[in-house]
Amino acid sequence: MNNTMYFLAFALVCFSLLWIAFGPAWQEWRHPTDLQPLPIAANYTSNIDHFSDQFRAIALARITGQPMSSHAVFEFVPDTHDQVDWSAAKRPLISFNALKSRRAIECRPPLFVNGDVVLDANNRFSGLHAQGNVQLGPNSEISEWAHADGSLYLQAGCIALRRISSAIAIALDHECCFERLHAPVVHFGPDTGQPATADEPSLIESSFSEIDGAVRRSDSLYLVQGNCKLPRGRLYRGSLIVTGRLLIGTCTQVIGDVKARAGVVVGAKARIEGALTSEKQIQLLSQASVMGPVVSETVILMGGHSRIGSPALPTTVSAENIVAEAGAVAHGTVWARDLGVVWSG
Repeated sequence: MNNTMYFLAFALVCFSLLWIAFGPAWQEWRHPTDLQPLPIAANYTSNIDHFSDQFRAIALARITGQPMSSHAVFEFVPDTHDQVDWSAAKRPLISFNALKSRRAIECRPPLFVNGDVVLDANNRFSGLHAQGNVQLGPNSEISEWAHADGSLYLQAGCIALRRISSAIAIALDHECCFERLHAPVVHFGPDTGQPATADEPSLIESSFSEIDGAVRRSDSLYLVQGNCKLPRGRLYRGSLIVTGRLLIGTCTQVIGDVKARAGVVVGAKARIEGALTSEKQIQLLSQASVMGPVVSETVILMGGHSRIGSPALPTTVSAENIVAEAGAVAHGTVWARDLGVVWSG
């Protein structure tokens, strides 16, 4: 009898614990109560498509003469922009004409412009969407997001936080700061023209197996314990993993992926056809190029006229901090999780 009571008590305790852990989930499965998506106020969304879609709906309503009561959260910018009190705006603004002004504009709500935006220095925007090109003068600031259906150009000393995107191209002048950029092509620094190029040496076909300490892991993958240096003017086919620091010589080309734990220096005019990753700093010297993603847990230094990605194969550049010298170009997304800057030196 006692054994039966002990068994029943033990079973009751186990059932109680299981019910505490899984009972609410079972009840929710049998009788769902959380079926609706969480509401997100349109005024707080950072989705560029939402704001542009709202604008197009308002424009269509205005053209066809339909009532616009459902779009009362927006305000319209007068055709004479010089008379606008931008600092007094409380709701998202829409301008049906291009915005060109020599007067500094400080606009806290998001602004949509049906045309180009060409402004002088010291402008301040939270959100900006233009259906044309955007050109902001020196020391302007974007605190949340900006998008241009055309090209987007920020002159010297601008600050572009959060997300900046363009359907065609982004150009940042010297001393510009950024976080996340996305465009088919991103130009860093003023256009200084292509540097003079000397005759490049003929590449010597080589194998990673010739490197001291290289261990073959598969048909195309080699591992090097410790530091590694690839000589200049070589052509390697396959992928390489280095547990230490990797130095890639001038003009050397790697047709494959490269990963180094303690940092990578890609020599001048060197080329990597695949991805480049490292836990430590990645440095691309002058005219170096990487066709695949470039990812570092710390810093990426893009030397003058270095290239990442291509128009046909956009890619991703990601690091805690990114420093780009004049002439550097990336295709796709450039994401500095802490801060990115265009070096003026």
